[in-house]
Amino acid sequence: MKDEDVITLVHQGDLAAQDYLMMKHKTLVKSKARAYFLIGADKEDIMQEGMIGLYKAVRDFRPDKNVSFRSFAELCINRQMITA
Repeated sequence: MKDEDVITLVHQGDLAAQDYLMMKHKTLVKSKARAYFLIGADKEDIMQEGMIGLYKAVRDFRPDKNVSFRSFAELCINRQMITA
């Protein structure tokens, strides 16, 4: 099942589908977190910010926009980490 199909289930209220996407893309968050440093924080704090960005990507993704979920998630994760 493609991520875009799983997103449809999430938008219908399927929490198991949401958990699946969060776990599936956790390694993406880890890889992005390596590139950032947050003064006064440790790597876990940066990871948490990245997971917040991933959650926002799952919540806000729209399959009709002709972009892959992974690309959208990378953008949301990066922006959340930069904002932190």
